[in-house]
Amino acid sequence: MFQVTTPQSSQDWQDYYQLRWQVLRAPWQQPRGSEQDDLEQDSEHRFIRNREGEVLGVARLHFNNHNQAQVRYMAVSEHARNQHIGSRLLHELEMIAWTQSAQELVLFARERALPFYQRHGYTVVEKAHLAYGDIQHFKMVKNRPSEPGWFLHPDWTQVLQNTWREAIPISDAMGIKVESYTDWLFSTQADFNANINVHGSMFAGSIYSLATLTGWGATYLTLKELELDGDIVLADANIKYLKPLKSSPRASVVLADCIGQLEVLQQGEKAVYQVPVNVYDNDVKVAEFIGQFVVLPLKTSV
Repeated sequence: MFQVTTPQSSQDWQDYYQLRWQVLRAPWQQPRGSEQDDLEQDSEHRFIRNREGEVLGVARLHFNNHNQAQVRYMAVSEHARNQHIGSRLLHELEMIAWTQSAQELVLFARERALPFYQRHGYTVVEKAHLAYGDIQHFKMVKNRPSEPGWFLHPDWTQVLQNTWREAIPISDAMGIKVESYTDWLFSTQADFNANINVHGSMFAGSIYSLATLTGWGATYLTLKELELDGDIVLADANIKYLKPLKSSPRASVVLADCIGQLEVLQQGEKAVYQVPVNVYDNDVKVAEFIGQFVVLPLKTSV
């Protein structure tokens, strides 16, 4: 998976600004240097490189005041689009803003980018400036969510959390909670202190339970995205334990790695959905889990 990082070396900064200029300024014959402003030194900068070292996306965050942060200069290389690069950058900037107690995020989006930001919880406030005579911008705002880690559809993740608590009491005893839901990743965390064995590491059974609920949750949220419904059952699973987990249990699903045709539920057929889950101790992978979930169509009353 691509990693969001901060430019460090002089080459990093050169490549970072090159893409910013190339995407946001060059098509309108704007000179080099126009892609920067006087807030560069006081801002948070993030970018994504691929394995070949090419910069795929860049973005910046600065604070207008103690309560409001602003996203600027979001740019994704044309050939890297539709890979959630923009979403990953936006998610990272949001986490920075919420961690530093911002109460709202503001940005000025080009008209063609409105659906992207609206999908991520931003609301159009007003028509703003017209850049270069033909690019209409709109002011958009997102208020701090009650659970800052929940990036996409916090209402769905709240229902999921409540479902676990009410229907699967062990999840509450284990301290399992939704950590984050984006349009490429679903992740959870657990309370390590509630799951320690005699060796000072997390119970293998607890790791298995965390992975199972994470896979179940990813299936639930995918159904919601597809506007489908059904009863989710774990039919089979395989887990490989790689290392002891000794501090901070986390589990995640890269949504694009899931396999199955959930749309068959519309024809009243059961669906099989394969969900790979990785379990981490902080950022170190400690277990690999593959769950086969069966989704049964809901019975309709006559």
